[in-house]
Amino acid sequence: MSAPSDNLPPDDPLRDRAVSWHVRLASDAADEADWLAFEAWLAESPDHGRAYEAVEQVWADLEAPPLAAATNVVPLRPRKGRPSLAWLGAIAASLVAAVLLGVTFLANNPTTQSYDTAIGQRQVIALSDGSHITLNGGSHIEATIGRRERRVVMADAEAVFDVAKDPARPFFIQAGDREIRVVGTEFNVLHHDGDVQVTVRRGVVEVRPAGRPTAAPLARLRKGQSLSHKEGRAGDVVGPADPDAAFAWTEGRLVFKGQRLADVAVTLNRYLKTPIQVAPDAQNLPVTATLNLGAEDDMLRSLAAFLPVHVERRPDSVRLSLRR
Repeated sequence: MSAPSDNLPPDDPLRDRAVSWHVRLASDAADEADWLAFEAWLAESPDHGRAYEAVEQVWADLEAPPLAAATNVVPLRPRKGRPSLAWLGAIAASLVAAVLLGVTFLANNPTTQSYDTAIGQRQVIALSDGSHITLNGGSHIEATIGRRERRVVMADAEAVFDVAKDPARPFFIQAGDREIRVVGTEFNVLHHDGDVQVTVRRGVVEVRPAGRPTAAPLARLRKGQSLSHKEGRAGDVVGPADPDAAFAWTEGRLVFKGQRLADVAVTLNRYLKTPIQVAPDAQNLPVTATLNLGAEDDMLRSLAAFLPVHVERRPDSVRLSLRR
């Protein structure tokens, strides 16, 4: 495999800056301030983003499988102490330059794993890279962990992602016609009936059109922000979010703050085996409540306790109508 071309000479200052960012974000000491500074640097020029992506690509190529150890090699005693960021940066810059001069490595052979949950089921998935996915009920995803990138494709699904830091292998989530790109953070993604919603609890993520890896990001989300999008339509809505409400389902709760009953029913139907139907006269009732996920009867009784609705059980559904 030939070395990738990024049009940056080995001694280019922009490449050196991108390497510096790569090393800093890979460090355990990287914090929210570093991510915000990195975001500001990316926003200064499209060239910054291209340079950083080139460095990530080169770094991924450097992760070739280890060679078998020779029997006549005496291992050196490791040096105590943690290397400095400056030392790591120098090593990284040298490695990047080496690849740009034509170093070749073995090809990538990723494997794909599918995960499914039944309605009302929640599952925690530990990926081989150290990331964790908490999958909500009635969800289907496919995860591919490769040497160059990590990728999850969401069908009809909701999941919380706690992504392990690995700038050499950015993490992508495809939800409909949107793609979320991240290095290390925690966020919730909902993809259901053509709706895409992303809520960030920690770190920074980028959202761009799916299938267009070189396109400029449509949005960069930080802690406490969310993005909503309807598949097939232009435009994304970015605004403040309530991460505690968005992540409540992982703790067995659903939090609603003024949502229409019709929309609440859509959410509840991802957890209930008997679907809820809302009569036209009750669809716009505002719902502000916290529901504990549990038995269907208990959840329906909770709704009827604080809403002026009549609960009618039918053979294959539950109908909610305005109480007369």
